Amino acid sequence: MTTELTKLWHIDSINLFEGISYEDKLRIEKLTVTRNLDKNEYAYFPDDPSTDIHFVASGRIKLGKHSVQGKETIKAIVYEGEMFGEMGLLDSENCDKRRDYAQAMDEDTIVCTISYQNMQQIIDEHPKLNNKVIQQITKRLKRTENRLESIMFKDARTRLVEFIKELANDLGKPVGHEILVKHRLTHQEIANITAISRQKVTTLLNELKQEDLIYLERKSMLIRNLEILK
Repeated sequence: MTTELTKLWHIDSINLFEGISYEDKLRIEKLTVTRNLDKNEYAYFPDDPSTDIHFVASGRIKLGKHSVQGKETIKAIVYEGEMFGEMGLLDSENCDKRRDYAQAMDEDTIVCTISYQNMQQIIDEHPKLNNKVIQQITKRLKRTENRLESIMFKDARTRLVEFIKELANDLGKPVGHEILVKHRLTHQEIANITAISRQKVTTLLNELKQEDLIYLERKSMLIRNLEILK
């Protein structure tokens, strides 16, 4: 059972609300619906009504699509503290339905949901949030554009290396002169993000390991030197 106290903990974990007072977080908590998702459970599907903004309080959510043949393309992975499903907040006329699915990647994933109407009320009371929302949307769109250009114009190894550097920027922790990335991604999930076959992903990761550019462990990697990784 989710108590008011645990809901407030979830609000505290959301990056967007950093710097907001305790009293205001209490008010936001009352406007928030918290949902626990099992692994592979969907938060929403393509063509569902777009009426709410969501935040990951715990776990991970992947945003993606399936082709007619059933092939999955992962457009983004949303980590703890980040938001998703926000486009309708800025453009309700053209984004009245979901274009992607949102699916939990971990057991006990926790998602906090706020209606667009209530979120707009929160933004009106805290105008700085509007810029933070726009910055996060811009970052995600730029990343999507860069990934599309990479798929169109770059070879598989370059695409994979760029994705590893992206992970290092998002999740990396310095360990001496090296960077530890605990990504928890399978080779198939990496393949679905980079548009490389699973077999090729495995081959390329092994090549990078043999060249002593990375060290691989289960769903984590140690990057020896980010500057020379290529």
